Amino acid sequence: MTRAAPSDLGLNLLLCDADQRTPTLSEDLQADAATETKRPTRGPQPDHLRDRSGDQNSLEAQGWSVIIPEGDAGKRLLDLAAPLIQRRTEQQGAPVKVYVAPAKADQADAMSWRKRNYADGSTTEDEQPFYQLILGNLDQVALSIQQVQSASELVGRLAFDREDDYRAYIDKLLRAEDASPPQQAGRSLFYTVHDGTRATRAGYDSLITPGVSLARRKVMERKLPARAIIDSGDQTIPTRDELLQQITQEDPTVLFTLSHGAGTPRIGWKPKERQRREQGAMSFGTDGLLLGSDIRETAFLPGGIWFMLACYGAGTPSQSAYRHWLEALAKAGQYAGAASKVLDGLPKDGDPPFVAALPQAALANPSGPLAFFGHIDLAWTYSFLDLDTGSAVQRPGKFVQIVAELLKGSRCGLALQAISRAFDEVNTELTALYDREASGDVSPEAQRARLGHLWMLRQDLAGYVLLGDPAARLSVAPRRAYQASPSGSTSGSASNSASSDGANLASVLGFVPKS
Repeated sequence: MTRAAPSDLGLNLLLCDADQRTPTLSEDLQADAATETKRPTRGPQPDHLRDRSGDQNSLEAQGWSVIIPEGDAGKRLLDLAAPLIQRRTEQQGAPVKVYVAPAKADQADAMSWRKRNYADGSTTEDEQPFYQLILGNLDQVALSIQQVQSASELVGRLAFDREDDYRAYIDKLLRAEDASPPQQAGRSLFYTVHDGTRATRAGYDSLITPGVSLARRKVMERKLPARAIIDSGDQTIPTRDELLQQITQEDPTVLFTLSHGAGTPRIGWKPKERQRREQGAMSFGTDGLLLGSDIRETAFLPGGIWFMLACYGAGTPSQSAYRHWLEALAKAGQYAGAASKVLDGLPKDGDPPFVAALPQAALANPSGPLAFFGHIDLAWTYSFLDLDTGSAVQRPGKFVQIVAELLKGSRCGLALQAISRAFDEVNTELTALYDREASGDVSPEAQRARLGHLWMLRQDLAGYVLLGDPAARLSVAPRRAYQASPSGSTSGSASNSASSDGANLASVLGFVPKS
């Protein structure tokens, strides 16, 4: 645990103007703005700390199911997903359970749905599928269903605007599962867009730099089977080509990107359809945006897994969790300019929620990744830079844990549990603080700042979702086939392999093997 400099105590937002690529939130929104938050409504309560016996990567032991929209749309999506459902039926040795969920539901509605349809108390947990794939966009199966189920289960979502994209993704996934595993360990590429803004600087200093160091240490301790842990991104002139050139080859890779996500331009989304194409796109500052159309038909991280840390990277909700807080700040005249600027870009009443075009294109690409992790709603630096202690504390561990699980060959749903556990912890801490306040042991003013920062952290963590099958996994050599020796050389069948950029384990970690 590392404490960052006091200058990092501002509220940093990974959102930019889609036209100008300038940060939507400037530096004048200070950390004490978080103290204006109010007590959150009670969210989903965790029960995944229960003991699920057996191998959690085994579909036979844990079960796999689908959640579909109501009506004809759900039936059509079942038809499109039939090849995947057939494969999972064979793998688990039992029929796939199908649950039907509503298009609109708040957290309370989602909890009621869960009690009626999934955990209704009529059976034991071993008969409740652990892996769950939602079929349909955010206006077909409510985001709250995904968030409530993710508190206890392993949930992913397939959402495309075109039917052919469902077929393309499922065909790609099944081909990957049928292929022979490579005789090499995977690599992780941490890519930062160094655009000179406060938010990306904070992300690089507090997440990427310590995260890469932690991952490399785990490799050397033989706790993480990885061929390369790479810190990438031109620190002078970031360009899209630099990233694209590093991820075109068939090479088991976990890509972790840090950037701004495209938000509302100053003139608004004109025409409105442009929002569906561009919101959440990856910003490269002066080099423009990486759009879905840029990666739909060219090799982009084939067979890999992408974690994109940026505002709206995974999609846009029907209502932002931060709206009431920003409205209160603006109404009170506190940070009015900054709060109003962010407010102007939030979803409007009546706007349908949607999964972003960039991950849709990546997942539908036959030469694209098998899964995508990203954020729905505004993405702050809270998830890796805690402020509730009164100083900025770097906490990259949860993200490194996700990368580590993926490189070990764990299924994507299991990897996301690192975020779920962090959410559970902050939820528990908030509940304890509010109980302390209610009992009269402490005044509200005494813990106002801590509560505000924890509320921001909770909301930030709640926005992370998995797009793609939660049972998808990176195809890597069995761990026994590749090990790091104490000197940094490699052993096993993959001992002579090197990543496409020429960085094998020894060179990445900066030393020479003994002769």
